[in-house]
Amino acid sequence: MKKILLLMLLAASPALAHAQLKSSDPAAGSQVKSPSMIKLLFSEPLEPAFSSAALMDDAGKPMPVPRSVGGSTITLLPLALKPGKYKVTWHAVGHDTHGLSGGFGFTVVK
Repeated sequence: MKKILLLMLLAASPALAHAQLKSSDPAAGSQVKSPSMIKLLFSEPLEPAFSSAALMDDAGKPMPVPRSVGGSTITLLPLALKPGKYKVTWHAVGHDTHGLSGGFGFTVVK
């Protein structure tokens, strides 16, 4: 009985030490002038070979942008973005080799 209870408690505990998105610039849902850099900050250092981000326009079309992964940051360097809605999608793998993914949107205004 004690083993079953212990297994239930372990199964119910939250996942810890995964590379979670802590913040982004521009922030999710924000309205900004055309950014020269999009920066995603994660809760731990990333494995560069398995972590990345992409930028898409309002129609969902991928936009080619230079990107880099270093430490706990993913950086995108878009050229001048026209006014409109954009979405950033990301996938991140920390040193624990567990991956997470997500996305957020922002709007470029004049």
